[in-house]
Amino acid sequence: MFTVVVLLMVLISLLLIAAVLIQPGRGELTPSFGGLGGQFGTLFGMRRTADFLIKLTIGLGAALLVLSIIANKFFLGSVGEEREPVTVGAPAPVPQSTPAPPATPTPPPPGTP
Repeated sequence: MFTVVVLLMVLISLLLIAAVLIQPGRGELTPSFGGLGGQFGTLFGMRRTADFLIKLTIGLGAALLVLSIIANKFFLGSVGEEREPVTVGAPAPVPQSTPAPPATPTPPPPGTP
């Protein structure tokens, strides 16, 4: 069931991204993104297209919010649930001893035989 909710969230997220990119902006960059906004504008009329895209964006955002809350509330662990760290029960690491550096004799001071 969790997988279905996650797949729905991914699908809604992709649709939300597409709905935001299609919306006409102030600079009219929709021809840069394939001109889909202009095609919807000729189909419904510019004002109705803007209203439809705004309502679609709000609906998709609300659906994503509700699905996120449902996934968090019902499928993930509760707040009071105590989880042990992964290292519990693992053997303790053995400290590696480093060998002492080899003793180098100090050279005698100059002038001594």
